[in-house]
Amino acid sequence: MPEKNLTKPQLPILISLILVALFAVAMELGFRAWLFREYGKSSIIAGSLPNFVAVLLISLIYKMIKGEKPDASPLKMSLMGSGVMIFYECIQPSIQGRTFDWFDILASMLAGFFVFVLLTMIERFPRR
Repeated sequence: MPEKNLTKPQLPILISLILVALFAVAMELGFRAWLFREYGKSSIIAGSLPNFVAVLLISLIYKMIKGEKPDASPLKMSLMGSGVMIFYECIQPSIQGRTFDWFDILASMLAGFFVFVLLTMIERFPRR
């Protein structure tokens, strides 16, 4: 079976995806709990960090799947990732035990902007 090589733009996306996934694991293994202990239960950053990371993961995974297809622009990938998490946040009042939080919406939007800038930089900078 022939070996599939990653295209040059996919390698930085894969590296970014691995770094974000490692950060998500670190959050689950205690970093987020430490933030809550250090800054209190009302910490906006600790409370909204999962939304920020989820947008990054969704957008980067989808970009890896779509590759270099014309409909996989940085804007579309970032809007899709943010849109999924904003939709999820909006339906949370109908899910038992979940609550709506405006800061989660803000975190999703900031992450969308961040991933847009990241993917744009990866696409535009010259590759060797």
